[in-house]
Amino acid sequence: MADDWEHGLVAGTGSIGAVLSGTPERHAIHVCHEEFFLPVNAAKRAPRIAPGLADVRAAALAGDTATAAAIADRLAREDGYGGTFIWTDPFTSIAELSWTPDGAGPAIDYRRTGDFETGRVEVGWSDARGSSTRIALVPDRASNGMAVQLVSDAERTGVLGLGLGDDASGIDAPFATDYAAFLHPARPEISGRTMALDVRVDEAALPPFVQENPPSPWAPRHVRILIDLPDDVSFEVVAGGVRLSLRAGQMVHLPIRIELNGGLAQATAPNGTTHASLFGASSLDLHSGIDDDISYDEVLERARAGDAQAVLSAVELAFAAGRHTIISSTGVLPPTLVGIWQGTRRPAWSGDWTQNGNVQHGGVASLVASGTPALFTSYLRAIFRHVDDYAANAERVFGAPGWMLPARFSSHGNSNHFAADFPHQFWIAGGAWVLRMAWDQFAVTGDVATLREYAWPLAQNVMGFGMGVAFRTDDGSLHFAPSYSPENTPGNRTNPIAVDATMDIAAFRDAARLAIRIADVLDEDADRDGWRAFADSLPPYRVAQDGTFAEWLDETIAEEMAHRHVSQLYPFWYEEDEAAGSPELREAARQTISRRLAWRDEKPWAPPRGRSEMAFGLVGLGLAAARLGDADAARRCVESLARDYWRPNSVSTHDGDAIFNVDASGGLPAVVIEMLVQSGPGTLALLPAVPSSWPSGSIRGVRARGGIIVEHLAWGPHGASATLRTAPGSEAARKDDLVAVVGPDGLTQTVDLGAGVVTFTWPTQA
Repeated sequence: MADDWEHGLVAGTGSIGAVLSGTPERHAIHVCHEEFFLPVNAAKRAPRIAPGLADVRAAALAGDTATAAAIADRLAREDGYGGTFIWTDPFTSIAELSWTPDGAGPAIDYRRTGDFETGRVEVGWSDARGSSTRIALVPDRASNGMAVQLVSDAERTGVLGLGLGDDASGIDAPFATDYAAFLHPARPEISGRTMALDVRVDEAALPPFVQENPPSPWAPRHVRILIDLPDDVSFEVVAGGVRLSLRAGQMVHLPIRIELNGGLAQATAPNGTTHASLFGASSLDLHSGIDDDISYDEVLERARAGDAQAVLSAVELAFAAGRHTIISSTGVLPPTLVGIWQGTRRPAWSGDWTQNGNVQHGGVASLVASGTPALFTSYLRAIFRHVDDYAANAERVFGAPGWMLPARFSSHGNSNHFAADFPHQFWIAGGAWVLRMAWDQFAVTGDVATLREYAWPLAQNVMGFGMGVAFRTDDGSLHFAPSYSPENTPGNRTNPIAVDATMDIAAFRDAARLAIRIADVLDEDADRDGWRAFADSLPPYRVAQDGTFAEWLDETIAEEMAHRHVSQLYPFWYEEDEAAGSPELREAARQTISRRLAWRDEKPWAPPRGRSEMAFGLVGLGLAAARLGDADAARRCVESLARDYWRPNSVSTHDGDAIFNVDASGGLPAVVIEMLVQSGPGTLALLPAVPSSWPSGSIRGVRARGGIIVEHLAWGPHGASATLRTAPGSEAARKDDLVAVVGPDGLTQTVDLGAGVVTFTWPTQA
């Protein structure tokens, strides 16, 4: 059973989400829509820092971060800011549908089941009289329909309730603001055989600051949820809903409809794609040998007790459950921190899109590589709603052209979420990171139209911004200050504001090469020479005094290893970065991974007592470890995620068994795939980082750069095999059909994929 929504079963169509929790005495279904961000926070433009930017920069260069922060704070206050966080509009549930049967007795044999292939989830139980009852959530992605099904093998009456919910199960998490007071009270209305609830924002209840700086026009002001009652079910109207009379064996099908009003967002049109076709695109088998009849609860219990086969099973299940979760919550828009599920109006971190790691290493991390690259366009659609805001961010904060994407967003893109200890207004790498992922989508599909629509304008504006923000020193090199490595403070500074965060340098160096590639593919006029010169003028990476890969490139800045983020490892997450290719730098990166894992392992439990926090930090460590060939470190990341960051409801958590969150759901499959398949322009490496504790297994449906599909890859004690082909229409993603394949034996052979499907075998595994 699930006493609260965080432990409930989830179902989703990509646009409509429902989470089922409760006990036989009362089950609750919290219903959500991907567009329902409650419009209750200020959409104020980014602070106007640009007039005093030179002073902030001078203080940062002098190492006086306290003064830099004080200047930034003064400038923000002069622009109408009050010194506290402005949160993004929160993602919340719309309403709670409930089923309270009359005369419910103690449950016998209560079971929860789910089908990753169809997305259907169900609870069922028997009572002392031997009669059974089942409640199911039935999503239909193809028609964008969600329904509840009730059935009992005995005659049954009960109240089907519809309301806002009492919100008694709010998450106990940092920055969880209570927004319940900003909704008008609501009671269901019955018209014919339809039960409806109107959910409206009480704009008069909003704080004065928000009324002076109104919320974004994107979010709906009024949402209507409708439940259609079948013709063959009798009911009577009661307080809070209707009392249904169910005949023995009668399947009661209750479709849920949602209408959005008062905002720019519109309800989603069906696209005809089934959940099963998306889920079936990729799969992982590590030959765990665990019987399918064993519950997820037991697998996790045995894995946490050290059962090696159960650990393998936990990885298999997390790969499948994660993909199911992400597919279910990807529609017109990408998954938020909580996918498309919420059971509270006190959401952790607003349940938004947090772009300094959660989205890229969480919700969308594996969409491209795990066989569903078209779903990644959801992220680009969300990004491109707010391009005017990004231009304002760049101009107001840095006095620069181009686009500066915010660290977090939902219904607007203004960089207005910051505080002295979290100077997100100075995080500049977001656009470059999105550009990398947009290029990788093209690199596996060859979709020129999407490249032109999204990646090309993004490339131009990212490069315009980067070149406008960088400043040149007397030696001719370019630098960034103020610069911010997400949420970490240097060891010898009092504030995170710094100089040349490694992530910033790496992201813009990568953006320059990608912008040139995109211009070449599209045959566009572009400042190719200027972009190359920009990248060549950025400072080199360095080894810190402690032997790790430096998080800041200014040699006066000391490392701070006791932290959840690992943004400095950006050069080791995607394609090879030649500037980070020396043996010394690669070894320093391995030391960073080793030190960060050791720091986590010292207190392997959730905050506030422990360090088992922020699942996507393990994703960043795992991706870099796989790219560096450190199979054991990558394994530790994956197995920790699968064992410690998943619950029996098949949904991951932000911290170890704490805070409902889908980051690991998207991130774990990405790390597993990187351990088994790596690719770059004209290259493909198979089984580059397989740990010895995974002695055999297989993976299907991996999408690789160059438009390559790894249809099947298998390995075991007696060898390995792979079947490759190119994706239809992917010709633009590669220069020719020749690819250098590095096998598990470490040897390279050039293969011509133009002839169709190619199969390899290796008699022994490296």
